Amino acid sequence: MYPLTVRVEKKRVVVIGGGKVAGFKIIPLLKQGADIVVVSPELDANLVKLVEEKKIRWYQREYEKSDINGAFLVVAASSDAVLNEKVAEDTAENQLVNVITNPESGNVHFPAAFHRGLLNIAVSTGGASPKLAKKIRDDIANKYDEAYESYLDFLYEVRIKVKELQIEKRERNILLQEVLKSIYVQNEQKRELFLQELEGRVHIR
Repeated sequence: MYPLTVRVEKKRVVVIGGGKVAGFKIIPLLKQGADIVVVSPELDANLVKLVEEKKIRWYQREYEKSDINGAFLVVAASSDAVLNEKVAEDTAENQLVNVITNPESGNVHFPAAFHRGLLNIAVSTGGASPKLAKKIRDDIANKYDEAYESYLDFLYEVRIKVKELQIEKRERNILLQEVLKSIYVQNEQKRELFLQELEGRVHIR
């Protein structure tokens, strides 16, 4: 497996299965703006609420092969391993498919991930041990706390302003390396002063 981030905003995602495990897959996809359809005779209470809020669509019946036509991503998340295998077999070569009961039957794994604003970190064990992946994710998340949300915004703004400067690559790298110092993570005043200095250089060029 090659690690790759994929934009799912407005993409059709079909989830087969409506239990708690399906919910664990649906929530992160929903946060990324995916267009989610769930096919299942029954639905977990938390997912019913999402249907009532019109955040996802629900086909209350058994799976049919036509359900996955045109789907960008298919998630076989039912408690029936045989059904999940059938879903995987039904997918086209150009479709992404995740199978919760047997990851090797799909071509996509969902890593253990967390987000801090623009910072996205994902950990995968290739399906060998999801629990270990979650443990490593949590260890990393404890190191990169909420302060990194505004810090990443700051780094992005610095990068844009530095690109506007007509300076040599070496000097550009020095500026970008400077803001990686730990003092800028927590000290917002220090960030503001750095941005002001950059802004002044942009205007006098």
